[in-house]
Amino acid sequence: MKKLRLAVIGAGHLGRIHARLLRSLEQVDLVGVVDPAAEARQAAADELQVPVFAHHGEVARAIDAAIVAATTDQHHEISRDLLCQNVHLLVEKPITASLAEADDLVDLARSKGCVLQVGHVERFNPAWCEVAPFARRPRYIEAVRTSGYTFRSTDVGVVLDLMIHDLDLALFLVRSQVVDVDAVGATIFGPHEDMAHAHLRFANGCVVNLNASRTSFLAQRTMQIFTDRAYVGIDFAAAHARLIRPGADLLRGQIDVHGLARSEKDRVRESLFTDLLPLEEISVEKRNAILDEQREFVDCVFSGRSPRVTGEQARDCVAVAEKIQASIAAKNRKSRLHARHAPDLPPPAAPPHWQHPASRRKAG
Repeated sequence: MKKLRLAVIGAGHLGRIHARLLRSLEQVDLVGVVDPAAEARQAAADELQVPVFAHHGEVARAIDAAIVAATTDQHHEISRDLLCQNVHLLVEKPITASLAEADDLVDLARSKGCVLQVGHVERFNPAWCEVAPFARRPRYIEAVRTSGYTFRSTDVGVVLDLMIHDLDLALFLVRSQVVDVDAVGATIFGPHEDMAHAHLRFANGCVVNLNASRTSFLAQRTMQIFTDRAYVGIDFAAAHARLIRPGADLLRGQIDVHGLARSEKDRVRESLFTDLLPLEEISVEKRNAILDEQREFVDCVFSGRSPRVTGEQARDCVAVAEKIQASIAAKNRKSRLHARHAPDLPPPAAPPHWQHPASRRKAG
């Protein structure tokens, strides 16, 4: 059986995970791991017992495919070099740091006939795969993705680091043009935003709210999706989902709550989440989403079929992410401008009304 000669570019946290999992794929020959940092190369060599290289140019002619898990600011240069040598690519998300760079890679991969898959790994999350068919044509989506500060992916802000996952899922479901973006964000460590909230409105009327933070005391990866015929709630970390599909009477609008007798109202209350809005708790078999992603990449290279997450789809994510970042930047500039030009107000004539009476007497 012919094996796919593959290298992992980047020996950081995610790169080593990729390399570790690749060794379980019989169709893959892991040629080596590439990283410019000597310490990272040594750690990869010690853990994985594979050849290591300082530059991707050292292995480009010896491989058929590569997984690019370097920092985002390096994605374009590395991917472009490899595509020019007809190397198939799985590029970690986001595809690039800018829309112009993403467009360049998409065009180049198309002209070279190379697979360009992008690592939006939540598309392979088993909970998502189980309930996504029920979430078609959403009307409203709410997503929360928060974590503590990991010191990883600090070359980009939280929009491209974390929010991009949920942005990809939303664009996949809505499949309509974004017509309005309103966002706010805050920098904690910098230089990029570490917290962000984005409100997106689509041409088909769908509204999406995305919340992301990498300086949170609470780790959370959840999404709620509302359609005309279902509610879908997903906990990506726990690989668990909830599904509610309204009963036929509700869908036909045959229940008049104002005309119900007391006994009928009691029955509605008691059967709300069993008969009228039946709630299904969906636990799925835990799978390694990254390994499933790798399997699909290998199959796409051998079969020539299109991957689940294409370069074009990843490019669309970056396009909307740039609009979110622009909205955040504009708001922050306006806030700083107001702060610089705020008038010096005189002290209030009397203490605030919420102070305790004893405090007011002492102040007077």
